[in-house]
Amino acid sequence: MSPGVDVTGGETTVTYDPAVRRLTVEHAGEAGATTLLSGTMSLALGDDTAPLAGSPASVDPVPDAEDGVRIAHDDDWQTRVDLVSGRDHVDVCVSVRLLPESTAELGDLRVLADADAPGFGAGAAVYRHGYQSWTPTGTLPVGESFPEEPADNVPMMLDPGAPADTSNYLTALVGDEGSPDCTLGFLDHSRFVTRFDVARDGEGVHQVDAVCPGDGTVVRGDEGVGTRIDLPPLRIDATNSVSAAVESIAEATADRMDARVPDRVPTGWCSWYHYFTAVTTEDLHENVDALADWGVPLDLVQLDDGYQTAFGDWRTLAEGFEDMAGLVEDVDAAGYEPGLWLAPFYVQADSALVQEHPEWLITEDSEPVDAGARHGPMYGLDTTHPGVQEWLRETFTTIVSDWGFEYLKLDFLYAAALAGDRHDDGVTRAEAYRQGMATIREAVGDDTFILGCGAPQGPSVGLVDAMRVGPDTAPHWANTPASEPAHENAIRNVLNRQWTHRRWWVNDPDCQLVRETTDLSLAERRSFAAIVGLLGGSNFVSDRVAEIEDVGRELVERSLPPVEDGRVQVVGEAEIPTRIVTERDADGGRAVAVFNWDDEPRTLRVDPEVYGCEGGPAWDAFREEVHAGAVEREAPAHGCLLVHLAPPRDRPHLLGTAHLAGLASQVEATGWDDTGTLTVELAAEQPQSVVVAVPDDWRLDGCAPGDDGDEDSTADVARVTLTPGENALRFRTTNT
Repeated sequence: MSPGVDVTGGETTVTYDPAVRRLTVEHAGEAGATTLLSGTMSLALGDDTAPLAGSPASVDPVPDAEDGVRIAHDDDWQTRVDLVSGRDHVDVCVSVRLLPESTAELGDLRVLADADAPGFGAGAAVYRHGYQSWTPTGTLPVGESFPEEPADNVPMMLDPGAPADTSNYLTALVGDEGSPDCTLGFLDHSRFVTRFDVARDGEGVHQVDAVCPGDGTVVRGDEGVGTRIDLPPLRIDATNSVSAAVESIAEATADRMDARVPDRVPTGWCSWYHYFTAVTTEDLHENVDALADWGVPLDLVQLDDGYQTAFGDWRTLAEGFEDMAGLVEDVDAAGYEPGLWLAPFYVQADSALVQEHPEWLITEDSEPVDAGARHGPMYGLDTTHPGVQEWLRETFTTIVSDWGFEYLKLDFLYAAALAGDRHDDGVTRAEAYRQGMATIREAVGDDTFILGCGAPQGPSVGLVDAMRVGPDTAPHWANTPASEPAHENAIRNVLNRQWTHRRWWVNDPDCQLVRETTDLSLAERRSFAAIVGLLGGSNFVSDRVAEIEDVGRELVERSLPPVEDGRVQVVGEAEIPTRIVTERDADGGRAVAVFNWDDEPRTLRVDPEVYGCEGGPAWDAFREEVHAGAVEREAPAHGCLLVHLAPPRDRPHLLGTAHLAGLASQVEATGWDDTGTLTVELAAEQPQSVVVAVPDDWRLDGCAPGDDGDEDSTADVARVTLTPGENALRFRTTNT
């Protein structure tokens, strides 16, 4: 055990030695304690660093904590370090105090600085979480990194001023086989764009810093009492797997930041991926009519980029879009909720807004800060400026109250969090961003649905209803760097960020592209449909409806309606996870998708025994075959094997469905009685096709069973259409 004061939660022990400001993390396993991290605490406050090494310190219980200790330094900053034990983790809570009427410029506040990582050598890996929606997220071996971003992308994709190996908001150090993992995450992002700087190479992790960047913010001590600056708690979990630890961190963060998790998940059609900026009102009307003829149960029609004259001039409309209120009425009359895309903080240099109000921009040395190229030079709005705040209120009042849009996709949101000079020098980048988002939320009200995109992830919690969690998809599979539009890049982030879904918001995986005129193979389109269907995020299509053929329409139909959620197994094992499990709690059923992300065909296998369904039948959802046990077949490049499972029973029971996720939470209850009646209560608003496993000595009243299995099958099935509400299926046994 390291010298100092220690606290243990589960198999996680954290020790703080106030004499040398050293924080040590150990894994308390059966074989004894293993040191995972050991570094100092270093809080940059103007010309000073707190806590002062060697300063006297007292140790007392933490007030209102069941198990914790408070180490209080008797230094100029009255630094406090609380170690609070949880069931399987330890939270490190740090605060400092400014004296009355004093000031300090906040630098990098490092709860953990220059930490050695002796437990993570050449066989280790690092889970890196990206700064904003499009920044790549995944687990890489210590000797690998995501491809370098081109210069034009840097202001968009990377945390300003952070080193290349940064992981924002949380990270995980993944031990070699048999070695413990260590997951670290800050539990609040309302003041700081928190990050973890992880220096590594092929030999292992060399240094870890847990940082709350002060952004040079000037903080003033309140008159008479001073000001205590509380850093967000740093949770350290060396007990759980990475998957379980990040979920726990997400839940704690959601609670502290009052996350918005809506009851409904948006579904709809979006103009972007077919028309891009060339969209017209005629295009919109054509697709609204085509959706109505198709009859697919989508709720929204969202107009994307192309209706405005410039980024920033959102109320100055392009030809054909002068009557936005009338367009909204047309969409609403067709039975769809109208949605609108805009980028409120991202403005182009030649917009009327910039020409008229250059003082509204984030600057450095009196020059606008580069926000990344798009339509020529692009800048970020200073959301602390009173003029910008009034402009935001006026713009969004027009969009919601005058035009009538109820669903808003807000894009390029990172632009409000750029590093630079602002009207108010007393707020951090995170606080400035949140001021802008709070101004919008106040203008549109709580009932307007806001989807964030291109957004700093942690600081958005509590302000958006849904969040794009990956880069744009695209009509092709691969692209470099990993932040660029591509099917593969979108999938990487969606799978690695599923833990945010229904904890921080509803996840948006981006649109399905199902038309056959893209460069995507059927296997790639099926894989994306399975991801959308099984994970329960928003579900949009973005093809010209007239070009979607039967195969594509079937993929969309089979991924609706949205289910509650699915679990990615497992975060931390690979760059792109290869397995999703979605549970049907009503009867113990499972939908299991296994993916082949290789560029060549590979054999995939799903065994019912692994998922608690040993001895039960299995339904191959894409081939529509029933198997008596494990399903094994060759999957094409970027393809998947999707299997529905259910626990074995000696009487008829629900097995699979046309719905890719096995209907999951849409099945509210199942039952069986001694009259031979199987009841299924369906929450879905439309009829659903299901497959019922029918043992050899049973028959469904009114029809003969269909033998849909292969030649090795020992279980028959019956195909049945269920209607919303309670369904009663009567069976008879051939033994009586």
